[in-house]
Order: sequence, then C-alpha cells, then structure tokens
Amino acid sequence: MAGRNRLCPEITDPQLRGFLDMLPALRAYNAELLRAQKLSAPAEEFALPGRRITVCFHRAKDAEGRLLPGKRPVLFEYHGGGFMLGDAEKTDAWCERIARELGIHVVGVNYRLAPEFPFPAAVRDAYGVVRRMWQRADEYGIDPDRMAVMGYSAGATLATTAAMQAVLGGELRLRAQILHYPYLDAVHLPAEKPHFDCDMAPEIMTAFTLLYSAAEERTHPYVSPVLAGPAELTGCAPALILPAERDALKDEGLLYAQHLRDCGVEVQLQVMARMHHGYIEDAANPAVYETTDEAVKATHDPAFRQQAEQALALTEAFLKTHLLA
Repeated sequence: MAGRNRLCPEITDPQLRGFLDMLPALRAYNAELLRAQKLSAPAEEFALPGRRITVCFHRAKDAEGRLLPGKRPVLFEYHGGGFMLGDAEKTDAWCERIARELGIHVVGVNYRLAPEFPFPAAVRDAYGVVRRMWQRADEYGIDPDRMAVMGYSAGATLATTAAMQAVLGGELRLRAQILHYPYLDAVHLPAEKPHFDCDMAPEIMTAFTLLYSAAEERTHPYVSPVLAGPAELTGCAPALILPAERDALKDEGLLYAQHLRDCGVEVQLQVMARMHHGYIEDAANPAVYETTDEAVKATHDPAFRQQAEQALALTEAFLKTHLLA
C-alpha cells in the first residue's frame, strides 16, 4: 500500500475499504474529463465562515448571452454523487441554459464531500451559500426575495434540507425547491429497496450511506427527509418532485411528496417514465456519459435525453410560476 492515497485509514471493513481505495482515482478521472471541456462558469472560490468551497456562478443572461442588469432571481443547484463524488461543473451546460432561457442566476454549489467531511458538512454548505448570498444580495446582483433550490439525488437531499433550514431559521424565504430523483431515506439500506438493472451496484450505494453518516444520524430529517415532520416541513417552499421510474429511490420520492402535502406544502409530482437514476446529469454532459461502460448504457432507455428535455421543461415552467411571477 506504500504511496497510495488512503482515505479514512481507520475504516477496516473490506467492502468499504475497497471503495475508499478507489475513490481518489474516481474523483481524479472525473476531474480530468471536466478539465478537458470549455465551461461557461468555471468554479470560483467562495468563503463561508471557517471554510472555503467553490461555486459555479452562471450569471443571468439574455438569449444572445448578454449579461442582464439589475437584481435577478437565483437558483441554487446541488450536484449528485452520493455525497462523495460529483462536481457542479458536470451540469455546466444545463445551468447555463437555464440562466439564458429564464434570465436568472444559477449557482452550482461544490459542497464538501464525505468521507473527509461527513454529515452535516454538506448540509451546512448547502444552506450556507444560500444564506451568504442572501446577506450580500447587492454584491451578487441577487433579488433576495426570489430564490430557489434544486438538486439531483444526494443534491436533492441538500436542496430540501436547505428549504427546511430556511423555514426554521426564519430569516429568508425560498420560492421553490426542485428535487430530481431524490435520495430521501438513509434508514433503509439499499438491500431493503427495490433494485433495477440500471441502478448502481448495491455495494456502492451502501458505501455512500455508511460513509456519509453514522447509524445514529440516519434518523435525522436532514439525512432522511422522509422522517421530517410538521416542525420541519410546514411552511416549506413549493416542491417539484421528479422521481425516475426505474430507480431504487422512486418510492421514497413518492412518500416524501405525500409528507409535504400533509404539511400543507404545494407539490407537483411526476414520475419520469422508464428513466434511470442520474439520467439528467447523463444528458447534461454527453462527453462524460460517453465514458460510461457499454454494459451500463445498455440498461438505459434510449429516450433518456428526450425525457431530460421534458424534465427541463417542467423545471422551467415551475420556476416561471414560483420564482419569476
């Protein structure tokens, strides 16, 4: 093992150890793919109290790409990756498109990743960026009364926890939360959920869960939002929830939608037919998707790009109603 980059050496479980040993190489490979691309909004440093992260700030533009003046609405976006992988840069084209088509700012947040930074680091970063930009709305050209959050998978967890924190903090108000194939139940391990041929291997999904949070933390509503109650959900921003049909996480998305409705939150719910987990991020970055193993691609519905377009249309329509009105 000499010379290898070992994360969390105190973890000795062979399954988790194997995943951890692969993790630096996975991150480096993904980063190399992104560095080879021309990005509309490269990552820039962002200071939070006691730490620094990076964000990808897509400034509001018109259809021709000209910056729009004045204070603009803002959408905060959180990437997926099981809290351990992923970058906001992967959805650069998707975010830039929203910024131009709606004339709003889109801020991709590169929150801190586990296992180096386990729960609650990412939760704090997700809301911390929203709060910091809200406090400095003039500096960033943001309309502090028109803010929304959006995420994919683990990023959807962070989006909805930001919505909860906004209510509990009582300082600011979010207009909308958009949850794409959200991960909302960490209490039940992957082996206890439905499994589809297009899902990641259960061993990897289990590693994400075990290395992000401790067993006693998995009942916290910021780790498992399906366990949130009226205290956390009442008054939350209207939600657009788009579970993928062929995804182990579909049922928890449906359950969470019902919990929000029970607490008086407006919810628009649509299961995206035949879709696999991560289909939006796959469609948003074709160069990265082309590196996917052919056997994995064979499990994906050929229409996933068209369905991603439909998800974008639903997202933009929801934002027009709740953020731009």
